[in-house]
Order: sequence, then C-alpha cells, then structure tokens
Amino acid sequence: MLLIEKVLMLRCSESFRNIPEQELIGLAGVLEEVYLTPGECVFSKGEIGKCMYFIFKGRVRIHDGDLTLALLEENDIVGELSVLDAERRSASATTTEETILLKLEQEPFYEIMMNNTEVLKGILKTLCRRLRIMDSKSASLQHPASANEPSLL
Repeated sequence: MLLIEKVLMLRCSESFRNIPEQELIGLAGVLEEVYLTPGECVFSKGEIGKCMYFIFKGRVRIHDGDLTLALLEENDIVGELSVLDAERRSASATTTEETILLKLEQEPFYEIMMNNTEVLKGILKTLCRRLRIMDSKSASLQHPASANEPSLL
C-alpha cells in the first residue's frame, strides 16, 4: 500500500481529520499493513494490548463472547484504549469479511503524540464518543420506556 493511500485513509477518519498533512505523513509512515480473512481474530478479550488498528477495508465485530458490542467499518479505529494504557483488552475483535487493517504500535504512537497533540485529541474524541454511546445504551437498558408511557421520540 502506498504512503499516500494511508494518508488519505487517515484524513477520512473522524479521529484524524484535523491533523496537519505533515503529521499524517509521519503517522502513515509507521503503520503496518495487516491482511485478514473473514472470521479471523484481530485480538481477544483479556490479551495485553500494545497497539490499535485503523480499518482501511472491511468490517470488524467487537464482541464479548456471543454478545456483539459494535460493528466497526472502514475509517474506524479499533483497540484505541490499548495504545494509551497497554492493559488487558476489554473485548474481542473479529473480522466479518476480508479486511485490511493498519496497525499502530504504542511506542511510535507516543513519539508522534509528543510532537503533535492533535493525534491525541483525535483518539480522545473517539473514546468520548464511544463512551457516550455506551452510556446511552446502558441508560436505555436500565430504564426502558414502559408500554403505558408515551415515547419522547
């Protein structure tokens, strides 16, 4: 994959849309391509994580056993918590179709982050968005609308 293709993919990602092109080139230069077939494990719950992935092509199912937590697609990022803290993975990730991932290891991420805080801001925005979605789902499970109550929608 050409460097320009990686830069264009990063530019399409919501997490990296506002990063200057020169920084995107530096980031793209350290990304490792990973080619996976349908049903292949990207990572398993409980593994120590030291990297994150950008989905260049395909889909990745985030799950805890049979429970699907999210289905991520092109331009999404996967495993972003691990690039920040290198703790155990909180869920598993499995491809649902032929997938190309761009892998970012923790150490190069830290080096890039020290030179450009916009990279960190992009990751943090993604984390915040996902936390809000999970909070909303959790709240709706704890307080489902009763059949006798009018819907607020």
